[in-house]
Amino acid sequence: MKASILTIGDELLIGQVLNSNVQWISERLTAIGVTVTRHLSVGDEMDEITGALRFLQSSCDILIIGGGLGPTHDDLTVEALSRYFKIPLRYDEEWVGKIEEFFKSRGRPMTENNKKQGYLLRDAVRIDNDCGTAPGQFLMEGRTRIFVVPGVPHEMKSMMDRVILPKLLNDPSLGSTRILKETLLTSGVGESALAQRIEMDVERIRNIEGMSLAFLPSNTGVRLRLQMRASTPEEEATFRSEFTALEKACGSDAYGIEPGTIEECVHRLLMDRGETLAIAESCTGGLVSQRLTRIAGASKILRGTLIPYQTELKTRELGIPATLFEQSGVVSEASARAMAENIRTKWGTTWGLGITGYLGPEGDAFAPGGTVWIAVARENRTLAREFHFENHRERAQERAAAYALDSLRRALT
Repeated sequence: MKASILTIGDELLIGQVLNSNVQWISERLTAIGVTVTRHLSVGDEMDEITGALRFLQSSCDILIIGGGLGPTHDDLTVEALSRYFKIPLRYDEEWVGKIEEFFKSRGRPMTENNKKQGYLLRDAVRIDNDCGTAPGQFLMEGRTRIFVVPGVPHEMKSMMDRVILPKLLNDPSLGSTRILKETLLTSGVGESALAQRIEMDVERIRNIEGMSLAFLPSNTGVRLRLQMRASTPEEEATFRSEFTALEKACGSDAYGIEPGTIEECVHRLLMDRGETLAIAESCTGGLVSQRLTRIAGASKILRGTLIPYQTELKTRELGIPATLFEQSGVVSEASARAMAENIRTKWGTTWGLGITGYLGPEGDAFAPGGTVWIAVARENRTLAREFHFENHRERAQERAAAYALDSLRRALT
């Protein structure tokens, strides 16, 4: 089955909003064996929307349309569908009642223009929105299955997961072929070094029909996506076996499988061991603790974070002698070690993490811009490592936070 995705909104064309919906929908459709052949984005203009419908509908089995379902004058999707397919609209009193309940539950008045979202195509099946007011719709036009979803990402994803993907999976036209895909997450190793390390595995995978391996490097790590088109249990077993072998070949550089995160890995390791963490982070400005506290139950492993951004606070709050900075520099192995050890002692935790660096553009006589020292301390043992990141504050900060979490992960394992 072939699918096209049409997204609607001026904000997508002028670059004001990143069109992440297309990426998410394409990934989910591919995973169930649907071939996505076209992406098209158009603005909030009636002629543009109807022209896109004319172009896409005849060439696909599935058409997913996202956006333009709101209550304002520039939300034209339903009206455009009505005009193009010559289907009259019906007013869904039941859905308008649900919109009223939605606003009432949040203590907000429902404005008159929200009733616009009660108009559906006469021949369409309503798809309820469980986290918003814009309903989705499903209709068949010839051989094309048309799904209309909101542009708000979490509302769209809910409809796709609850209704649309299960419906497609139960469609006999889909066939038995599935796209198997797993993405292995690595950290602390570059793309070229990783590729050389697993060279034999790469060569073996390339010789398996229908299987492919992609390297996806980013600012903070390399992802390895293994993918295979499979239609038999034997092919699926081959895929699982190769992924296990790939994970083993990556060794300690691999920490999880997408959509996992390195902070989730650290949280799990600390929870399993019943251990706690205290952080003294300077150049990262709290980014490490922010990533950890996104996880429910973070208070069970994270005692707290100190951000001694100015040098005098490293002395006053952590008891690091000023003479250490005079002799070794604020950004140094000695400084990072003292931060990790002293925060661990100060707050009585199993582990201490210390991060100090110059994100640029300037450094000092001891360390140039882009230099970061990271130290991990536990009782009677401290490990410290120097990193040199590019002289770009935002990217260097993101990398420093990721490498700090990776340093802790490696120490834990």
